[in-house]
Amino acid sequence: MAEEAKHLIDDKGTYSRVDPSGLRHRLRAIPDQCLAAWQSSQKLSLPGAWSSGSKVVVGGMGGSAMAGDLAADLAASKLSSASTLAPRVPILVVRDLAFPFSLDQGTIFIASSYSGNTEETIALFDQAVKAKARTIAIGSGGKLSQRARNAGVPLLHIDVSSEPRTAVAYNLMLILGVLSGLRLLDLDEDEATSAISSVSHNASVWSEDVPAVDNPAKRIALELMDNLIIVYGSGLFSGMARRWKSQFNENAKMWSFYEVLPELLHNSVEAFASPIGQPAMALILDPLTKDDVTSGAVVRKPGVDSTIHERHNRVILETLANHDIPRMVLNGDGSSPLARILNMLLLGDYVSYYLALLRGVDPSPNPSINAAKELLLGSG
Repeated sequence: MAEEAKHLIDDKGTYSRVDPSGLRHRLRAIPDQCLAAWQSSQKLSLPGAWSSGSKVVVGGMGGSAMAGDLAADLAASKLSSASTLAPRVPILVVRDLAFPFSLDQGTIFIASSYSGNTEETIALFDQAVKAKARTIAIGSGGKLSQRARNAGVPLLHIDVSSEPRTAVAYNLMLILGVLSGLRLLDLDEDEATSAISSVSHNASVWSEDVPAVDNPAKRIALELMDNLIIVYGSGLFSGMARRWKSQFNENAKMWSFYEVLPELLHNSVEAFASPIGQPAMALILDPLTKDDVTSGAVVRKPGVDSTIHERHNRVILETLANHDIPRMVLNGDGSSPLARILNMLLLGDYVSYYLALLRGVDPSPNPSINAAKELLLGSG
């Protein structure tokens, strides 16, 4: 069965048959999109007074909100690296029709909607403008872009023709570029372009024309196949756990769940002794350790910093091992937090893509999501 699956994922005929719209080509273009987004964000001129913002809020749903999660994790990261990313203000993400806190003129609000027609994002945009918050809109058109023009709000255009979830990296680089331009995030041109260069290299390694024997993304998908996947993340990869889970849902059409350390050590571990009822795999996205990707055992390397995040990951790995729960550890690749974010983001895209092919399902369309949106419109 394993050899048959490996042949399937290396067969060019599989791609034309299962992926007729060519999602594989859109994944391969993501590094170029990151560079285009960064360059676009650098052209946006904002009032100098905005650099004194009291907080940054990103409002959106789905992939648009996901970009905000990743930006917040990146800014909050205290990893020791070449990067000096350090937040000057908190970065918050809102996924709802209303803000759970008050806005003021010191709030920088980024309304993000790929389509420009997301109900929740438009509602937040209207509230932010009314509160006189320092508002920026990100979208590809629709009602949000029109509202931004009418209100005289700065607008960044998402110049990507793809599924909204495939534009997350583009959206992320727009947000980071805005915050960098306002000096609310220490991220310069060299670090951004170096990170993009890193993910561009890995995209060539993970692409469909590289056989499974030399392709880590394909090998990971082969190991995860036929499992219920529970994704764990911490620190820099807290939001990334949600991202991987959602990509398993949307691309591979698989059930998957995610949790974040250290919270799960205070509740979820109590269930480890109970049978799950189907094959399962715990997938740990660990930004700190130097573990090799492994299944069923943890291979530690010397020289790992003893940090609080490393201790959390060590505890969850030992707990999983004590209950004989299969597990796999994945590390980001890159010399900076941004490089690790972008590489892990694209790796998740490719792994979920290959899982879709192994399952024989077209990864591009999301009929259930579209049906749910139609129901929402009909119940309004």
